[in-house]
Amino acid sequence: MPRISEIDFEDLPPQINDPTWERVAAHCPEQLLHVDALMRSFSEHGTMPRRYIEIAIVTVSRLNACRHCVGRHSTHLYKTGLGHETTERILEADCPDLDGIDLLVRDYARAVNENSATIRDVIFDQLKGQFNEAQIVELTMRISLAGFFNRFNNALQIDLDDAHLATFLAQDGNVESLPAL
Repeated sequence: MPRISEIDFEDLPPQINDPTWERVAAHCPEQLLHVDALMRSFSEHGTMPRRYIEIAIVTVSRLNACRHCVGRHSTHLYKTGLGHETTERILEADCPDLDGIDLLVRDYARAVNENSATIRDVIFDQLKGQFNEAQIVELTMRISLAGFFNRFNNALQIDLDDAHLATFLAQDGNVESLPAL
């Protein structure tokens, strides 16, 4: 149960159609609407392949031990063809099923999350060899936003919701592999 009360479904703005963390964030409705619009803009206008976005989000969420985000985004990553063993071991050097580009994205997500001021130019040279500048900006935004959501969810103890947990389990996810709340 979150540390802050959840707003009832019927009291949420109508454009919020899959509320999880939004039920707590709705205490600040104007800000929630702006964050929702930003997230929708990535879906509608983003150019970065979903696989790389989800690798980045799961990496950051594992680093920050966000149960909600690891569980939710593991289900999205599963849909890109990467199993739950990959999401469980994504921080390991020999993570299964990640190719060279996947590892580059994972390592960039880790660098942005852990110490963005010291990222070496060589990683940008590698990123530019795979992605255009707009995609690198989008990836960096999504990594940074994942950190925001991780901290928001962790501080307010927003757990993985029942619907995403059911999907996670249906995909043979292991609840014990999720970070503790």
